[in-house]
Amino acid sequence: MLVTLPSDKSKEIIEACSKLLTASSPIIRTVSAVIGRLVATFSAVQYGPLHYREIEREKITALKRHSGHFDRSMKLSSSAKADLLWWIRHVSGASRPITREHHTTCITSDASGKGWGATDGKSQIGGRWNEVEKLRAENNEINHLEMLASFLGLQAFCVNSSNCHVLLRLDNTTAVAYLNNMGGIKSLACNVMAKTVWAWCIQRDIWITASYLPGIANEIADKKSRQFDDQLEWMLNKEIFAHICNILGKPEIDLFATRLNAQLKRYVSWKADPGAESFDAFTVDWSSSLFYAFPPFALISRCLNKIEQDCAEGILVVPNWTTQILFPKLLGMLVSRPIILPRDKTVLSNPASGEPHPLHLFCVAGCPAIHSRVPVFGTTNANTSRVMAGINTKAIQRLRQTMDRILSFTEHPYFVLNSE
Repeated sequence: MLVTLPSDKSKEIIEACSKLLTASSPIIRTVSAVIGRLVATFSAVQYGPLHYREIEREKITALKRHSGHFDRSMKLSSSAKADLLWWIRHVSGASRPITREHHTTCITSDASGKGWGATDGKSQIGGRWNEVEKLRAENNEINHLEMLASFLGLQAFCVNSSNCHVLLRLDNTTAVAYLNNMGGIKSLACNVMAKTVWAWCIQRDIWITASYLPGIANEIADKKSRQFDDQLEWMLNKEIFAHICNILGKPEIDLFATRLNAQLKRYVSWKADPGAESFDAFTVDWSSSLFYAFPPFALISRCLNKIEQDCAEGILVVPNWTTQILFPKLLGMLVSRPIILPRDKTVLSNPASGEPHPLHLFCVAGCPAIHSRVPVFGTTNANTSRVMAGINTKAIQRLRQTMDRILSFTEHPYFVLNSE
């Protein structure tokens, strides 16, 4: 059952907001009256609380400036006017259910000065703050970070959810209040964070309810917000990555990444991760997009097989392991002379600590792709592939000799993909 506004009340709201919107310098008392009308509709306009606080905040500022005189004039910012426009456009069709179904998902989260953690009862995730978030942690903006941790958990566990009710459990009462009230006046940062969370939920028709959980009962999320496995977060230097893209073309998706080390906006993570469009790269089709992959070294062989299986095109980052059984296959898949990257500690590093990779003495190379004249798996489509391979100084000469021998069998100055 839904609660809706009578049509005459909706018209009154629209008329009041329209007059206020067109006034160049409205009287503070008039602005206060409109705010009162808007607040009175919240029982029938479920997303109304998201669209009045800019007006309220500017009214409070104007009253302070004029020593509490309600009959003085004020100005409305573009943000406040945007809130008024929302009411004009949406109040007629707005409604609010009297009751809601029981939540289908429960996400518990926590934030610390180091990072965030969350669990849905089945899986546990967490990670360090990025550079911007670290500044908030240093400024002790814990209320904002608690809301952010809850949002990251929501993004990770409900990325494919819709039309559902999610319970968010936090050990911070301020964060709980801002989420349930769809914002607040006192903290601008927390208000913006609350609106961001709700905007994400509205797009997916997700309703959220926040509840307080004592910190003593929040052990799992608390642990994930403080203990991290930084050895999984290695990242290629961004300037070097940009240089590679200039030569080979910019990939569309990063297949092995997290929110901290993703080189591209679109990325796939190995487990639930906020911002990832999918989980487990081996379950998605690599041929649908030009890919970039910097996989764990133990998965390199599976990556080569996946490239062949999907007839994929992309860039692969690997170390130089000339004695490994996969190395001849890797050389056979090269389609051009590799790009030799500089031997420097900054080539591979941890994005959280800046620590260089233990294999920083190894070089990294890349090669562009061309269309192969050899059909794969009996298909008639041209197959393309890009591979990046790590090599050390002693292996460069052997690799070039191998490449020269292959080049001698083709009229084109490139390697042709050999999938056999």
